[in-house]
Amino acid sequence: MRKINLILLIAALFVVNISVAQNDSNSTSSTSMNSNDYQKIRIGIYGDFGFSYLKPKSNDFTSEGIRGSYSYGLVVDNNFTKNYTFSTGIRFSSYGGKLQFKDTVPSNGTMMRSYRVNYLEIPLTLKLKTNEMGYFKPFVQVGLNNGFRLSAYSDNEFRSVGSTSAVVTENIDISSETTFYRLSLEVGVGTEFSISQSLSAFALLSFQNGLTNNMKADHYDYSENRATKESAMFKKFALTVGLLF
Repeated sequence: MRKINLILLIAALFVVNISVAQNDSNSTSSTSMNSNDYQKIRIGIYGDFGFSYLKPKSNDFTSEGIRGSYSYGLVVDNNFTKNYTFSTGIRFSSYGGKLQFKDTVPSNGTMMRSYRVNYLEIPLTLKLKTNEMGYFKPFVQVGLNNGFRLSAYSDNEFRSVGSTSAVVTENIDISSETTFYRLSLEVGVGTEFSISQSLSAFALLSFQNGLTNNMKADHYDYSENRATKESAMFKKFALTVGLLF
């Protein structure tokens, strides 16, 4: 997995290097700018904070709360017209959530599991911008987000049937119980704020709707004497802020 992560990082740096070279070329080839001119390539940095949760697809599992979630990374905007932008980049993201389900380890009872899963992500989105409104340029953003799991941990609280106390274990590696790839639909609304001709700040309020199952563990339902396949997807609300150069 380390080799895959290294390849992804090298690929991202290669894209950024090409983008910088193209942007420099565009700058030197133009001696004057008017109101219809715009930068073809813009590179930026950003971070977000919000909350995420797990939406189970099986009646044997219930969602039991949210966890704080955050991301940070590099964005590359390719403006193919003044108001339409293809946006990609690379980012590190942390998701979490809580599930409750019946389990038999160490005995018959109920497991409350709090998840923390980290991904390396490559978003592929489209920005649909309005014309400038003073210093502001509102936009709608929609696209797909590709996530590749880096690590996964859980804090477990197991309560046996008839017991008043719980067995708590923390920081359990559950990488083998989570899927490597995550795909989600990402939608949001935001705005850019022009600070100077080549520098802008932006803010985005977004929602990620998981499209693929993020779990792959089997749990035994002792009450019905059958195995249950764990199935749940991460959902996330976030506020993103960043700078474009």
